[in-house]
Amino acid sequence: MKTFEELQNIWDHQTESDIKPTVTEIIKKAEAHTKKIKRSHFWTKVILSLTSLILISYFIWVGAYRQTLFGFGLCIMITMLLVRIALEWRSAKKLENLKTDVNLIEYSKLAHQFYEWRKKIHYIFTPVIYLAYVVGFTLLLPVFKDNFSRGFYLYILSSGYVFLLIFALLMIRIIKKEIKILNFLKNIS
Repeated sequence: MKTFEELQNIWDHQTESDIKPTVTEIIKKAEAHTKKIKRSHFWTKVILSLTSLILISYFIWVGAYRQTLFGFGLCIMITMLLVRIALEWRSAKKLENLKTDVNLIEYSKLAHQFYEWRKKIHYIFTPVIYLAYVVGFTLLLPVFKDNFSRGFYLYILSSGYVFLLIFALLMIRIIKKEIKILNFLKNIS
């Protein structure tokens, strides 16, 4: 028990650090975080665009427009991806307005607006888009069941939902990281 008391005594007598970050350090950190977000937006747009192109090509290749349920499911999936791409383009535009060369009050206001916009995307639009995408995938399954062997259908069924689950967990992780960065940007004052 003696060592705990010694540790407690040392803890109680330590001095508080007077080192505070300079304005330049804060600005550099904000610029670094902004670059991270820009890079994230870029890769999100690239991945979603490629996925959209693949789905559109598949839609045309299989003639999904002739099959009502299948075509409807693919249209939902494609539309949700395109909506998400549009949201990312809009976010990139809003991020461009987040200039670090303005005064701190103005920057804080712009950062707060961008933060609120991204929160809406992450907490409102993303879940709706994701759930609609899952519904679209689910609408494809009856056609897959009718046109593929039982083994391949089960493979599509299991791998599709496992992928969607893993993707959801990955999205949650990425969203948490971005919200943390956005909190930093928002709370600069």
